[in-house]
Amino acid sequence: MEIVKIYVPNLYAIRYNGDKLNIYKLVYERLTDADYLQQFFDTFKDRISKHIVSSLGYPREETEEYISEVHDRMIDIVEEIQKICCDIRNGKAKDFGTMFEPHSRQDLRQLPAGGGSSTKYALSYLPVKCWGSGRKPSLVRVYAIELALDCYIIIYGGIKIDLDTNCCPTFDRNGNETTLENELYNRVTSVARFLTEKGIIDKEGLTQYMDEDYEDR
Repeated sequence: MEIVKIYVPNLYAIRYNGDKLNIYKLVYERLTDADYLQQFFDTFKDRISKHIVSSLGYPREETEEYISEVHDRMIDIVEEIQKICCDIRNGKAKDFGTMFEPHSRQDLRQLPAGGGSSTKYALSYLPVKCWGSGRKPSLVRVYAIELALDCYIIIYGGIKIDLDTNCCPTFDRNGNETTLENELYNRVTSVARFLTEKGIIDKEGLTQYMDEDYEDR
């Protein structure tokens, strides 16, 4: 596992063992790839919740509409993140504002500057989610660990076609069917272990680790 710089010093991403790309780039490429999206909705269109169908107004059979929705929302989210990082760097913004929020009601943002813990996952890190500021409900989720309101580590992302992540189907890295919650749990807990082992508990610790890590290469 490796932490990759995306927009220093505000955004980082995990590159998991066995992956050529960091997860931020991997999620972007996957959720803007027509073939992947077609496979996803051909496989799981019957699992799209009634709430999603009603809110977006597309029958489940109109997979091209859902494909377009995911593709456009993924691009929008990345562009929003890029703009915020640029604004922080230029002094136009101090942090990401409301771009990210705790993943669960059991996950608490405990510090004024951001960061916290997760009762849901029994961790001393705060898992957060992002779906952008566009049309809701967004079918896209980007997940991260919040070290501060101006510092995030992207850990996963996927398509959310139900209100509960436990009910959202997805593919694991081997192409087998699993759930969004199961994949997220695996990423959250493994990244938390990695951060703990490296002594990274806040933004300053991450900055120091990244500086030392790159000096050793």
